[in-house]
Amino acid sequence: MMKSKDLSSNGTNGKPAAPIANPYARKRQTRSTNLPSEAGEKPKVAKLHSFEGAASFSQAFQSIDETSHFKEQLKTVARDPNVTRLEEEQRELDLQENHLHSKEIESKMSDKDHHALLQPHMLYVSTKQRGNGVLKFIRNVPFAYSKMVPDYIMSSTSCALFLSIKYHQLYPHYIHRRLAELKSDFKVRILLVLVDVEDNANALLYLNKLSVTNNVTLVLAWTEQEAARYLETYKALNGKDASIIQRKEANNYTDQVTEFLTGAKPVNKTDSVNLLSHFSNLQAIMAASKDELALCPGLGQVKVQKLHDAIHRPFSVHAARNLKRQQLEEEKKEMLPKSGDSDEKEDER
Repeated sequence: MMKSKDLSSNGTNGKPAAPIANPYARKRQTRSTNLPSEAGEKPKVAKLHSFEGAASFSQAFQSIDETSHFKEQLKTVARDPNVTRLEEEQRELDLQENHLHSKEIESKMSDKDHHALLQPHMLYVSTKQRGNGVLKFIRNVPFAYSKMVPDYIMSSTSCALFLSIKYHQLYPHYIHRRLAELKSDFKVRILLVLVDVEDNANALLYLNKLSVTNNVTLVLAWTEQEAARYLETYKALNGKDASIIQRKEANNYTDQVTEFLTGAKPVNKTDSVNLLSHFSNLQAIMAASKDELALCPGLGQVKVQKLHDAIHRPFSVHAARNLKRQQLEEEKKEMLPKSGDSDEKEDER
């Protein structure tokens, strides 16, 4: 009886036989792509993603979603029109809700709070002032349009209303409505009036009374350039005190004497220094006569007369009349002895 041969071994030499390959199994192919390499290096070989160890179909093809080809093909795929319509409706509803929410916030916020949030370096112009000829002459400060009650806002505490006389004559109740809308949100309130009518006396008188009763500062401008300059000046000097336009007080004695003597118009600072150096103090200058003042270098007859009158002329009209009467009486007394002497000489002859 013949023994069966072992299929796992070779019948000739007893060695184990090689495993039989399945001709129907798909062979794994490894594709190589030449990647850019530096000079002198061999191109690197990049292998495709291995699908071994993938737990699901989505994990196995997860890398395909990131390819540019897949993204381009996804754009061309037709979407369901019902889905797109619902998405657009939802987007519109979200926009409406955001708009309503912003309106609620604006309604809760007062005008004063809105003015406080404005940028301090900007001159804000109301949207109602679009087309105003004054705006084309505002070049030294930046300005922006905004929806607000006044026509111009220079700072959080100062604003301006613009009005032309011609418009005021056509619509006289316009300024009353604007002042009522302004309320008391600003400390400095300016009524900038453009005088563009020749017969303007009655209108200016009426606006002056209206400004006083409503605590508004009336500023008149005869041209659009002048009105623009006023707005630029208010904006440029915002937050600065009045020291830049105030007169500096004299601290030393020389400056104080100079300030006093230059009150007489012909006398200047140089003359004041010469007088102080010649008479040494103010008391001596005031006690000097016209002849003594004329000895000071730089003083002519006109300056001497003006300075002497400014020092010795009385302040009141009654005192001036009395002084003039005394001078006339003294002149008469001086003339009487001279006339008496002439009569005696004629008798002797």
